[in-house]
Amino acid sequence: MRGLEQLTGILFIGLGVILFLLTRPEWARIFQGRRGKALLDLLDRREWQVMLTGFSFLIASVGYGLLLYPYFMGPSPLRPSPTPPGVAQAPIPSPSPQPSPSPIPPRSPEPSPPMLTRVASPSPIPASPTPSSLMCDPDVLQVIERANAAQEAYIVGQGTLEQLAAAWGDAAPEARRQGDRLRQAAQAIRATIQDIQWEIRSCAPASPPGPDLIEVRTEETWIYRASLVCPPGQRVIVDRVVTYPSEIYRLAAQGGRWRITRWSPGEGTLQQDWRCP
Repeated sequence: MRGLEQLTGILFIGLGVILFLLTRPEWARIFQGRRGKALLDLLDRREWQVMLTGFSFLIASVGYGLLLYPYFMGPSPLRPSPTPPGVAQAPIPSPSPQPSPSPIPPRSPEPSPPMLTRVASPSPIPASPTPSSLMCDPDVLQVIERANAAQEAYIVGQGTLEQLAAAWGDAAPEARRQGDRLRQAAQAIRATIQDIQWEIRSCAPASPPGPDLIEVRTEETWIYRASLVCPPGQRVIVDRVVTYPSEIYRLAAQGGRWRITRWSPGEGTLQQDWRCP
């Protein structure tokens, strides 16, 4: 239908243009040669020119209306094809509205497992010294035990340099140097020393004692218990066990008491180190 309306509109527009041209003298002479003078006499009349001009505009307006009518009215709606007689048309089911999907709740982040503290296998505790192995003077042995206790407190951060100097006497710088070396070794592997156990397994004079000077040799075992972070982020308690088989202490009598003047720990034997299990 749209093509027929456009064709009819174009014909009306063309007819309107032809009628308008007939009212013009120059175009009327062209028609005179074809249709004769009677048509020219008719067109020379004023009333016919006005009438044809108006009629040409009317016909052209109708043509434009037919040409533009489909664009203003829009496409015609589709009509269902007629159902032949005797054939029942099945009803078209209307689509039922689908329920909107329920939103999926965001997954809550899984809590990270708490850092577990594992304890490594206990270190072998050395056997208690027999009385026959401690052949040092009891006063000398008491001074050595007091010095070891001061060094233990200094390494774990509970003692002061003044306490270390009071217990070690002239050997305090060497005792401090050995303690600092051990703490630096722990810091290098990010370990924290928490507890220290030590034991004097033997003590005997290293040289003939004099009235104011004595030199003794001891065998000592030290256990340094530390907290170490091991993969995958677990904190483990590990031990470092060192045996010093030949420590030399030189003591001098001052004011009725023994005072350490020299100390040499000697070479230690590492039996167990700080390692992750």
